[in-house]
Amino acid sequence: MIHEKHTNTGDPFVLQEIKQKKKQTKGMTGTWYYMGAAGEIGFAIALPIAGGAILGSWLDQKSGTYPRYTLSLLVTGIVLSVINFYFIIKAIIEKEK
Repeated sequence: MIHEKHTNTGDPFVLQEIKQKKKQTKGMTGTWYYMGAAGEIGFAIALPIAGGAILGSWLDQKSGTYPRYTLSLLVTGIVLSVINFYFIIKAIIEKEK
């Protein structure tokens, strides 16, 4: 690691090494950011859909109205997933600017 006292010398080799380390760090940060965003998108899509189907199935078993709650909550989960997807992608695009 480069100590701060070396950066004040103006040595071109030290400055070049600092720039290379910043580029490496920036690339890894971007990679981890996008991996995290992909995971976030996955959860934002899967959880509302699966949760709606499971909750709807449970409600149908309790009330005896088999496809009504399952289908309506499944469709609601799909709509929520699309909305979540839109906002996540919007945040990623705004971060790039």
